[in-house]
Amino acid sequence: MKKYFYSNGQDKEGPFSIEELKIEDIKPDTLIWYEGLDDWTPAIDIEEVKLILELNPPDVSSTDDIIVEINKNILDKKSSKSTYTVGMKVASQGWIIAGFIFAFMGGYLGAIIGFNYAFGDYKKETKRLGWVMAIIGILSAGVWKSLK
Repeated sequence: MKKYFYSNGQDKEGPFSIEELKIEDIKPDTLIWYEGLDDWTPAIDIEEVKLILELNPPDVSSTDDIIVEINKNILDKKSSKSTYTVGMKVASQGWIIAGFIFAFMGGYLGAIIGFNYAFGDYKKETKRLGWVMAIIGILSAGVWKSLK
């Protein structure tokens, strides 16, 4: 099993197994040496160490910019009346589709989901879909019941 050493610029650190090296602060320009290498080599030039570099996430300080951008986008959406209605929930498209499937297939569950959207704190379009879903569910339940 190879034992790796790396240089922090002044001192050498090690020996480390490849697994132990994963938790060290290795950068692409960190110098690495193991038995079999003639000289210290940048980490980016060693294939098995290159995989470790790909696993390292970016510095936390770079995420601050991302968080600021996300918060800015959220505030922009809240200030725009056309894209966001304050206090109204956004309906899940998956549940709306499932509700219509249940409404056509058996009725009761689709009607329940439909009434949830019809009477819930949702946008006008979602409430309208909820009423349609509930009515289809009730009618479908009556049809399926009469077929038995």
